[in-house]
Amino acid sequence: MSALPPHSAAPAEPSTPFTLPSRRQALWFWLRIRLLTAQRLAQDALSPHVRRWPAVPATQSPLAQASVIAELRSPLWSDGRSDEFALVAGKVHNLRQAIAAFDGVELPAGAMLSFWQQLSRISARKGFVLGREIREGCVVPTIGGGICQLSNALATAATRAGLTLVERHGHTARIEAAGVPSSQVDATVLWKHIDLRIATDRPLRLEVQMDASHLTLRLRAQAPTLIPQFPIRIHTRERLASQAPVVRSCVTCDETSCFRHQPDLAGLDSQLGSSAALLDGLTPELAQYLKQHPQLRDTLHLPQAVTTGQRQQVARHLAASDWTLSAETFPARIVALRRALWLRWNAKSQGRRQASVLDGQRWQARHALRQLPITATTLLVDQAYLPELWRSGQLAGRTFSVWMPALPMQAIIAQLDAAAQRWPNEPSLRDFRPDAALVQAESHALQQARQIITPHHAVAQWARSQISAEVTELEWTPKPATALDGQAQTAIKTIVFPASTLARKGWRELCAALAQLPQLPAQPLQLIVLGTVFDTQHLPPHVQLQRMGHSADWISQAQAVVLPAHVEHAPHALRRALACGLPVITTPACGLMPQAGLTLVQEGDIAALTQALIAL
Repeated sequence: MSALPPHSAAPAEPSTPFTLPSRRQALWFWLRIRLLTAQRLAQDALSPHVRRWPAVPATQSPLAQASVIAELRSPLWSDGRSDEFALVAGKVHNLRQAIAAFDGVELPAGAMLSFWQQLSRISARKGFVLGREIREGCVVPTIGGGICQLSNALATAATRAGLTLVERHGHTARIEAAGVPSSQVDATVLWKHIDLRIATDRPLRLEVQMDASHLTLRLRAQAPTLIPQFPIRIHTRERLASQAPVVRSCVTCDETSCFRHQPDLAGLDSQLGSSAALLDGLTPELAQYLKQHPQLRDTLHLPQAVTTGQRQQVARHLAASDWTLSAETFPARIVALRRALWLRWNAKSQGRRQASVLDGQRWQARHALRQLPITATTLLVDQAYLPELWRSGQLAGRTFSVWMPALPMQAIIAQLDAAAQRWPNEPSLRDFRPDAALVQAESHALQQARQIITPHHAVAQWARSQISAEVTELEWTPKPATALDGQAQTAIKTIVFPASTLARKGWRELCAALAQLPQLPAQPLQLIVLGTVFDTQHLPPHVQLQRMGHSADWISQAQAVVLPAHVEHAPHALRRALACGLPVITTPACGLMPQAGLTLVQEGDIAALTQALIAL
């Protein structure tokens, strides 16, 4: 299978006469490679040197900080013809699947790395798709085609590091007029008898990553160690690039008399790169942005939209648009139902509730991945799906923007840890922390994002200070205003707390601040809680508590809205209160821009919160 090297200028040369392949030749080729494969499998079963090496996490590896002895970057998208884009996209997808078997692999001194032993046999069941393979003078669409870009990079890096190529085979043909660049080593592979095998004389760590445009391979090692020579004969098969014939492609070839001609491949030459949006929901702010930037989505994937509430909301946004929404399949409904039931089951357990939210997002991210075409080169990814997409490797080789309605998990953990130091006995500040691997995956993905899109002011500020991506801060969609009585108030007597009484929503700070307010002799202070009341023991006795739902008419009774939250992603109640002209006291964590009627106090600052309440 052939990785396709970047085109380079080459002098014109006479074309080599082309002979159509015959069925007899193909049958002999098929029989020969299977006999050779059986022979190699038997040899490897008896060889103590041929084995699969495990990957070691960087946090557990002494070689993770070792010197880089060789590094190679090769382009992903600049090595193919525009009329074969679908196969180039297939190659990039196959590389996404293959690099997981090599990234983080460590070899001891005296070990040998076998490309096929490390990767194992490729198939469509393992996620590989059609890519380009050079076979008998033709570029043939083949499952797993294109992974030779990885073997080329591995052979080149090993040669530059002074390692021994125990086995290497060169391609027998070349793509168009461009051979393998002189700076790279040509190394083709074909299961399992055509292999790439490398011996190392020192402990070695292999790192393989892909960004939107390049495959990067690094070798890390300490000082070399003297070891005995391998009792294996070194195999090489090579032909100069200038001597190799130019291949023809089954996608663009017009030889309809060839037995390999497949009419169903004719449509591949017209496929181009597309964009897709993988979203967990569709807010008014995001819907408006997508209408103004259609290049971000050709197809809209909304796995959560199969639920009734989401479907109605999405239908409103799709009514005046030309968007293509991915089909609601039976598996999508099953995943959405599983998520809804899991959330309901864990709704009353605070720690498990947050964990169940992440579980549901992971399930639907995996479902969305199955619907994503390999030709989708530009993505808009929901923050909820970002960690799973990054860990799956499916963002590699793609340019992606992130819809980010909330702070990253790392920043949220830091805020909760700071609050937990002030209120060590509050369970809602300590009852859940996401897995460290999940936090790290989100952080790595955000560092690679091209653009961050958010209406949350705190998120925008974090992104501008922490990552290099372009930041687009949207305006919150105005909330409908409600006409309120115009009676002048000499003092605020009714305050609304638009959340459940949880410490992460600033309940303890609010209780401490209310305790320091002067008591009103004529009428006690009324506090309306929009949510579940978990705790009243810290509420001062001169404050009367009333519980209401968000759907109730609380806005007509409110005289001020206070939410000194440590974490808040969707400040809908605060925005509604501001639209109605009510004074609002909140923290920067709630994501509102400074504006008239809004008082911002720092999270956890009880003195500032008290002064803001007194000022009312």
